[in-house]
Amino acid sequence: MFKFIVFLFLDVVAFSGVLVATLPFVINNFGGSVFVVTLAFGLFSFFQFFVSPFWGNLSDKVGRKPLLILNCVAELIANILLAIATNLPIIFLARIIAGLFKTNISVGTAYIADITDKKNRAKGMGMFGVAFGLGFTFGPLIGGLIAGSDYSQQTLSYVAWLASVINLFNLIFVIISIKETNNKKVLNKYINKNLSTQMKIIKNPILFPFFLLIFFIYIVFAGMEGTIAVWTNDTFSWGPKEVGFVMLLAGFCQIIVQGGLLRILIKKYDEIQLIFSGFLSLIIGFSIIPSENVYLIPLAIIFLSYGIGISNPCINSVLSKKSEENKGLVLGTGYSCQAAARFIGQPLAGFIFLNFGKNIPFYFDVVFLIVVALMYMFFFKSLKIRL
Repeated sequence: MFKFIVFLFLDVVAFSGVLVATLPFVINNFGGSVFVVTLAFGLFSFFQFFVSPFWGNLSDKVGRKPLLILNCVAELIANILLAIATNLPIIFLARIIAGLFKTNISVGTAYIADITDKKNRAKGMGMFGVAFGLGFTFGPLIGGLIAGSDYSQQTLSYVAWLASVINLFNLIFVIISIKETNNKKVLNKYINKNLSTQMKIIKNPILFPFFLLIFFIYIVFAGMEGTIAVWTNDTFSWGPKEVGFVMLLAGFCQIIVQGGLLRILIKKYDEIQLIFSGFLSLIIGFSIIPSENVYLIPLAIIFLSYGIGISNPCINSVLSKKSEENKGLVLGTGYSCQAAARFIGQPLAGFIFLNFGKNIPFYFDVVFLIVVALMYMFFFKSLKIRL
């Protein structure tokens, strides 16, 4: 597992360093509004929505490693395009390439499921989250420090070039070090997947509530991710450097939650209970941000990090437990739901931000999650789901 964690960490460092710390400011330099920023974020997710189940399914058939290699190649090309970009169409082209061929989550979660048993599945997904947390800790921080508070297009391009170097190293690392994990003899017995099969999986009465939860959580969380850099710039005049420090805190919180706290809590509570606690934490976090109090922002980040850090691995754990014969397709479908939520949630947040005020998206998030939490309690009690 360690080698895979290294791959994932490097991949997320390169991805987040460009995406979170610098992409909003690059787009702003080319005259793009906050809506254009969120549209660029959402475009990546739009393509992920369509291809994630396909990549997950394909990894069940041909193996995980070839698609992890594809991920590295696509990220390398996308980041080189960002480094040489001179206009918005090139930036959007880079986002399309990254969206079409990004496989680290849909295939990566299947990889983790391959090497863990049911008892340790949630812990394995937690380690997956730790790698993400570490990547999102150091990626935006490195990108922000390179770009600086008084950023220029040149310093922003340096971040993309560094990300490209990391992608190239990661490509070599995957080819040399990562081993295949799926058992083709077992999988080939079961796999004959097509669109109709995928639709049956989505409609599965046991799996559907969890796909729905993924969608609901990420429609608001992704909106925050897409607008937070612009919101802090408008509110506190922060640049990439300060955004990098915000993500440093968020990353450390996720590491603590998924690397340590989750291991303790999963012994006392089941995944359903922990997902609900994640909802409550997200509601508190979103309600704090509109206060515009710079001293309360770290507290909001802590609550948001716990909310997403607990919910995501627990949902993936449940999905993988209930889909032993086609984990790649099911987990890929789950990520497809996440991508759909990002595609809708990010431009929606940008539209609300631009037309109704910078704080309104966060008020919307609070109300939306309260409604979802109430539905969540009723829905799961009525279904009497057992893990």
